[in-house]
Amino acid sequence: MVLMETPPNGVSSKTEVIDYYVETLERVLGSEEDAQMCIYNASCNPPYGFCCDIDDAVADEIAGMPGVLSVIPDPDFESMVKDYSYTNGQLSSPSTSYTEGSSLFPAGTSKHWLVRMARPSVGVIRKGPVVDYSVQVLTKVLGNEKDAQMCLYHVSWQSNYGFCCELDEACAQELAGVPGVLSVQPDENFDSDNKDYGGGNLKLSEDSQESTASNEETDVRTKKLFVTGLSFYTSEKTLRAAFEGYGELVEVKIIMDKISKRSKGYAFIEYTTLEAASAALKEMNGKIINGWMITVDVAKTNPPKYSRGRPGATT
Repeated sequence: MVLMETPPNGVSSKTEVIDYYVETLERVLGSEEDAQMCIYNASCNPPYGFCCDIDDAVADEIAGMPGVLSVIPDPDFESMVKDYSYTNGQLSSPSTSYTEGSSLFPAGTSKHWLVRMARPSVGVIRKGPVVDYSVQVLTKVLGNEKDAQMCLYHVSWQSNYGFCCELDEACAQELAGVPGVLSVQPDENFDSDNKDYGGGNLKLSEDSQESTASNEETDVRTKKLFVTGLSFYTSEKTLRAAFEGYGELVEVKIIMDKISKRSKGYAFIEYTTLEAASAALKEMNGKIINGWMITVDVAKTNPPKYSRGRPGATT
């Protein structure tokens, strides 16, 4: 499922919108006929997007194209009714799926939280990437991208950054320690679309301050880096291309889940020199790859154990 921005001016009729989708896919596949054959569903009215049958490598390429907000697995392939509204600021209606509590948590244990975030890196200025970034942050706690998407119900992507989500107390406390999170507070205005993401001059948590300080260190004592926050569709080829400009690489290794055979969202990058690793650490931290903001840190002997799942969660 490819979620798209509003088509350019002049593209309005059903035929023109579908042609626009075909042209987008054609840029990657190289053939208009192949693009037409791959598309099996399309939205010709807001929100815009289309569904297509492609492999992971092609999905990687499409995710980085202008006009593309996000590329996600089609959650309901058998149905002709598709929901292309994921990239909207209001991801779902508080009056429906969230009033009775999320199925991720035992009944009565979840609450609604307003999460204030530091400004994403330069380049994340469109709604789609900011929503993806919010999902990425929440995935670090919940351990599952789909769970993160389901828990989100509001995202702020303009002057003040943040999102609202439904979590239990334990997950909310863990989320408060994720780098980039300024604060996690109860959503006192749950029934309204008007959220206060300003919050004055908030201080970073100790964990966030330590993380920021470590990222500013340029005196790297190892040639190996630890990269987190990767899109599950990012390939080693894409990652290598992003990092090889800083020096010769020894290894690029994305860590895969042994059961699902899917990326866990983090990887190791090793250079031949300390200087190359130092440059990559300084320049690549906070960059966007396939619409997701990555975090680059020095690889420790025992790498950080990100909570890719909690007891009872499906990973």
